[in-house]
Amino acid sequence: METRLGIEEVWRIHRLNFLKCARLEKPMFTPCRINLSQPILNIYREKIIEIINKYPLAFPDYDPEELRFDEESRDIYEDRYTVDVYGTIWRFRIKGFVGIPHRYPLEDLDRVREWSLPDPETGYPIGFADPRPLIPWEELFNYFDKLKERGRLIVFNLHHFLFQKLMDLVPLNKLIPALYRRDEGLLIALNKIAEYKLGLLKVVKRYRGIDVVVFLEDLGAQDSPLIKPHHLREYFLPYYRRFFNEVKSMNAVIYFHSDGNIVPLANVFLEMDVDVLNIQDSANGIDNIASLFRGKVCIDLNIDKEHLILNKSREEILNYIRNAVEKLETESSGLMINIEVYPPAPLEIIAYLAEACYRCCIERK
Repeated sequence: METRLGIEEVWRIHRLNFLKCARLEKPMFTPCRINLSQPILNIYREKIIEIINKYPLAFPDYDPEELRFDEESRDIYEDRYTVDVYGTIWRFRIKGFVGIPHRYPLEDLDRVREWSLPDPETGYPIGFADPRPLIPWEELFNYFDKLKERGRLIVFNLHHFLFQKLMDLVPLNKLIPALYRRDEGLLIALNKIAEYKLGLLKVVKRYRGIDVVVFLEDLGAQDSPLIKPHHLREYFLPYYRRFFNEVKSMNAVIYFHSDGNIVPLANVFLEMDVDVLNIQDSANGIDNIASLFRGKVCIDLNIDKEHLILNKSREEILNYIRNAVEKLETESSGLMINIEVYPPAPLEIIAYLAEACYRCCIERK
């Protein structure tokens, strides 16, 4: 496949191919996305642009001419705080990385009756309130217009969704016991979150042309789920169905993400009837993913960013991605490859990953 494509042609191809793959409609090739963290961009700068220009279809989220780097500095650490619309105080310790909860507004669930959320009409809440808590809907819709003009995929992200949003509000060591005892305060909090986010979805529905709605819902730790299947089905599945029905009425793709091991939750995931399931390879195992989900849902596979990207050779990376494609893809496709790159990944490894995307997924050599 010709790699010297204009950026708008890359975006057009990616959008059409992504949507075909998500709907199991035989895409032109297996979509690949290499996502570069800001620290990686800051480290490699112009050298990373050379790789993007050589393998543009592996980097569909980037316009090389618009890439911006932070000022050069040896200091990669920071210590700053933001407060989101939910009342969570976020602390940022490494430049370019997401924050972690520093203070939980519902550490005491007895506070939940007084706890309130803004009117969804006020604006769209930015994840981690970084760089600000809200942006006006008009500003977001104008941004969508610019994406549409250039042929890009238009994605609306509900960020941390329900269970994961509860983890932002209630410390995990209090959240899990509250689920088991069916704590009334927790159920009130869950309902308030769901109603607020459903309001956000209904506002964005006014914009005609959303391609994908993203639900980020980390349900797994490295070795096991964080939640029991019956709790997921009882507490969360009814809400999921309400949201997914709204998305279907928008003719948009339902994209559901969960980090961690979710193998014991597989039956509940299949009941959700999502279009794309974004899960991790190493936490779940390629063979397990194939037996549970292949052909039943489009799999967006997160490639192991801790071991494969840091420790393997060019041939090992090629063979790993080729094996994933052979085991997970069907005749109608149903597979995407998603690779996140963080320090200290070497520059040559990023080039190997891009080459592997082309050889195993795009050009099929």
